Amino acid sequence: MLLGLVLSAVACAREQGPTLADYNRAAWTASDGAPLHVRSITQTPDGWLWLGTDNGLYRFDGVRFHPMAPTNGAQLLNARIWELSAQANGDLYIGYEAPGLSVLRADGRLEHLAPASKDGPVKETNDVVRDSDGTLWVGTSFGLWQLKQGRWSKLGPARGCPDAPFTVAFDRGGQLWGASFDHLFRIDRAAGRCVPAEALASVGAMPKKMVEFTSSPDGRLWAGADGQFALVAAPAVDGERPAYLRQGAGGSVIFDRGGNLWALRCPTGVCLAASAGMGARVSIDVAEAATSRLDRLGQLSSLAPGVIFEDRDGDIWLGLPTGVERFRRNTLRPVGLPGIKGDFHIAPDPDGSVWLVAPQERRGWHYDPVAGRATALPGTYRGAMTAPDGAIVFLRDDGISVRRNGVETRIGPPGPLPPAAWARGDGERVWLGGLNVPVRLWDGRAWRRLDALPGAEFVFSAVGQRGQMWRALADGRLVLFEHGQVRTEYDQAALVGIGEASCVSGAPELVVCGEAGVAVLHDGHFRRLHTQRDAVLRRVSGVFVGADGTRWLNGDTGLLRVEAGDWRRAVDSGAPLRYVLLDARDGYSGSAARVASLRMVNGRLWVTTTDGIFELDPSLRERNPLAPKPELVALTGDELGYPLTQPPLVRAGTTRLRFDFTAPALGRPERVMFSYRLDGVDTAWQTGSERSATYTGLAPGDYRFRVRAMNWDGVWTEGEQTLDLRVAPTLVQTVYFKLGCVLAGLLLLWLGYRLRLRFLTRALTERLTAQIEERERIARDLHDTVLQTFQGFVMKVTAILPASESALGDKLRQSLRDAKTAIAEGRDKVASLRDGARHEPALHDFLRSAGEQDAGPGQHFILRCVGQARPLHPVVEQELCAIGREALRNAFRHAQATHYEAIVDYGAGALVLTVRDDGRGFDAGAGEKRGHWGLRGIEERARLIHADARLETAPGAGTRWRIQIKAALAYADGGRRAGRAWKR
Repeated sequence: MLLGLVLSAVACAREQGPTLADYNRAAWTASDGAPLHVRSITQTPDGWLWLGTDNGLYRFDGVRFHPMAPTNGAQLLNARIWELSAQANGDLYIGYEAPGLSVLRADGRLEHLAPASKDGPVKETNDVVRDSDGTLWVGTSFGLWQLKQGRWSKLGPARGCPDAPFTVAFDRGGQLWGASFDHLFRIDRAAGRCVPAEALASVGAMPKKMVEFTSSPDGRLWAGADGQFALVAAPAVDGERPAYLRQGAGGSVIFDRGGNLWALRCPTGVCLAASAGMGARVSIDVAEAATSRLDRLGQLSSLAPGVIFEDRDGDIWLGLPTGVERFRRNTLRPVGLPGIKGDFHIAPDPDGSVWLVAPQERRGWHYDPVAGRATALPGTYRGAMTAPDGAIVFLRDDGISVRRNGVETRIGPPGPLPPAAWARGDGERVWLGGLNVPVRLWDGRAWRRLDALPGAEFVFSAVGQRGQMWRALADGRLVLFEHGQVRTEYDQAALVGIGEASCVSGAPELVVCGEAGVAVLHDGHFRRLHTQRDAVLRRVSGVFVGADGTRWLNGDTGLLRVEAGDWRRAVDSGAPLRYVLLDARDGYSGSAARVASLRMVNGRLWVTTTDGIFELDPSLRERNPLAPKPELVALTGDELGYPLTQPPLVRAGTTRLRFDFTAPALGRPERVMFSYRLDGVDTAWQTGSERSATYTGLAPGDYRFRVRAMNWDGVWTEGEQTLDLRVAPTLVQTVYFKLGCVLAGLLLLWLGYRLRLRFLTRALTERLTAQIEERERIARDLHDTVLQTFQGFVMKVTAILPASESALGDKLRQSLRDAKTAIAEGRDKVASLRDGARHEPALHDFLRSAGEQDAGPGQHFILRCVGQARPLHPVVEQELCAIGREALRNAFRHAQATHYEAIVDYGAGALVLTVRDDGRGFDAGAGEKRGHWGLRGIEERARLIHADARLETAPGAGTRWRIQIKAALAYADGGRRAGRAWKR
């Protein structure tokens, strides 16, 4: 019993409380964007840390500082913030060093409850607390004020409250207390009076001043100042600590959730009194209770901190003239061991103690984890390791010893120890090797050489089950020996390129770590693990599997904790491995040692690094069930900011749009993950730790940006933050501009069409003019030559014609009549050539006559006229007549058809001439016979009048000519009549 009491006392001494050395400190100064002269700190339920300073109000998300920007555009009454009080509903009360009181609502609206005037009720705010019925109690430098149902009232001397600096606080039972200098009051809220009260401490322990309240985690309320605090009220009811006990903005002294007292200016800097809030004490002298201090230059950014605060994650924040600092309890704590060069070899003994060896210094120790005491071992040691059966194998300069069940057995070496000698035990044999010497095995009776893999250079070893030894070779192979014989061998191809092995874990599955990564044997093949940051899996030298399946991996970047479900998912499906990295911010120092760097010692996980040995309790988890609340903080387009309170209209022509977002997570802000997408651009969520997203080249239109966040424990935001926006179009992107472009294009096409018609019409006119001139020349020639010659011939014959009747005379007279008729016809022809008048039939009449005249026996010909016949351009009509007659003659001669048809379609937009038959057809691609020019002539004539000529024929399918010419070119009036008819 006595021994148990002693051991319990030692254990209690070790666990009596933390010191400031157990905390990781981070500082933010002006170079990090932090505000200066921080006077008050608080935290709202959404996770934001609020800082009241001499230069305004700021909020901090763990990464960046953001000035307060109310959504309603209101301004603070004064830049010098003195008091902040966060409420459970998200409201934040803001007190000033000058008159006035404001509240920042949870939706971002800033409202003023008291004016910034000398006649206003609130001057120099000290405390703001909110009662359960919504009543505000405000302690000021000039007394106590109450705001109830929108009306201010003062509790002055008439109600027992002094007109002096006053502070207020609720205790756990809901009683309101007040303090003014050395006076303590219980405030009767029903009567509206201050009732004098006494602290529970003895007279000698009473503080000289009581101007500040603070609550311990057990619900007790303390009051005091200048390092002296007395108990005001003990908890009167059981249950959870009420929300109003967590109001306020810190102070000069606080109790953390572990019952440790943090105090400022004691007399300088900050001091910690471990477990001061625990037990039955009724008064605290901070100077006497302090167990550690930071009161020297260089330990803090400033030795004159103004406020101290504990956030909901348990981190401690200091407000200083130079910025802010955070203290976080280290997850890993250094083990109190002697300082050495190089790495420690750790060999846990089944009795709970640990054997330690520093190979570079040839020293050894026996360490008692309960007492925290290391006892130096006599002699020189090169190494120590634990075999699968629990035996400890020591390598000394004078040989090898094996410790089993408290009995140590010496083994003489087979000769002088080689350079870089090493010794291992597999539970059955002792292995001994070194540089450039063969490996030898001790089987309990004699040494023998390892015959397998002769000449192989071993670079790493790890024990497996009893009788097993894993060995890594310099060429990258990994070999499993069982009972001294090779059982399994893997090369680098099988190990999926993880490089030279650095650790092996065989249970519950084979895990091999290497220079480049980690591989797991799964379904007979190794699967390489991947993460979003693969560097965390490089050069892992320690793997430990907890009783709950949690994996711990020690590598170059720190200690990884992988939950059993995340490990199983990554191994089974190849999904990225989710993990929590414990690094310098958690007390980890250095990088993983190149020895077996994870060992379980007396219920604690020992982590060996290049900077020593650290320990942690693997059963403890700092789980965070609170999902971070994502928030958009800025929208900028080409360096122009846009408001976030309404769907912003992004300026036309913006080429680069950036969304800045965050999620307040003070505990592990660097481990918060974000997923975002811009509907209309992204087809999938983009995930990463970045807190901004940039888009370029956005088309005009409506978009929705969405963002969500996940904390370091994998808890995702239930909802998501959204922002609807519209990108305005530039002039060339508007519908009107596009419509104008279409209209302009149509106009240009119409103008082009008109110009083309004008050109074609001019060409036909010039061709007609040339023909008319040629006809006039021909007419002159006919008149001056042929007709004159015929006329002279008639006159000569008339002169010699006999007067008497005779057969010859009758014949001559008949010939004269025919000649005169020919002369008359010639004169008509000459007249028609000269005046351009046409006396021939229209196109359809001409084709009807030509078809009826050329059709042979049995050839049935018809002509159809579609639409109202219209006069044609003379040149067009002349060429179409020639084309139609040539097509009909070809059909009559070669088609061998029963039906022949010609169709003249006087259309409004075009004149179409069609000639077709149901004859034998022919191969149009074969060309015409030598000496035949009919087809080519038709095409040439069509080109002359700018007509479209198409021939459709095939053997046995008949023949069809289709000649089409635009109305403006075909008709004598240029198609204007159709246009006028359409216009009417």
